[in-house]
Amino acid sequence: MSDESGEIGEITNLLRQPEDGASAGDRLWALVYPELRRRAGNLIRNERSDHTLSPTAVVSEAYVRLASRMAHEWEDRSHFYNVASGIMRHVLIDHARRQRAEKRGGGASKRELDESIFPSVRADSEGFRVAGRALEILAEEHARAALVVTLKVFGGLTIPEIASEVKVAERTVKNDWALARDRLAEILTAD
Repeated sequence: MSDESGEIGEITNLLRQPEDGASAGDRLWALVYPELRRRAGNLIRNERSDHTLSPTAVVSEAYVRLASRMAHEWEDRSHFYNVASGIMRHVLIDHARRQRAEKRGGGASKRELDESIFPSVRADSEGFRVAGRALEILAEEHARAALVVTLKVFGGLTIPEIASEVKVAERTVKNDWALARDRLAEILTAD
């Protein structure tokens, strides 16, 4: 076992255990919920002001999607949170698509996603689709840089938090961020 201790070690242990009933699942959920809610709050902060999902709703929907994967053998706590952040991003994308379909294009937000990484991409369902596709292309070329973007833009993590999650130096995260910014600009310009 690694040098993890306390709650962090307990989360990793619960993730690695074969399912042994509701009590372990309940304990795991109690431990991960505050961090998932914090990340969902960061995601919601990037949304338009009239967004209708709360952080609690995003976490609840993500939990439903994660529950089907609970039998999966998670590598560790970081792996779980990285997957959960991606799922929460997809919850918001799906919600934006539903809202867009209901409005048939009316009331589209003119606000942009993080301009430093997604210049001129609107924060609406089409913008999320474009950003998602650009991230997929980046992930094929530079998987860690794409993960850094996902954790920073959609997970709301800071550079030190990302370095801890990805288990690299902060300088490496900054380099990945710069690489992602440049490459995403090229990808978006090509589209």
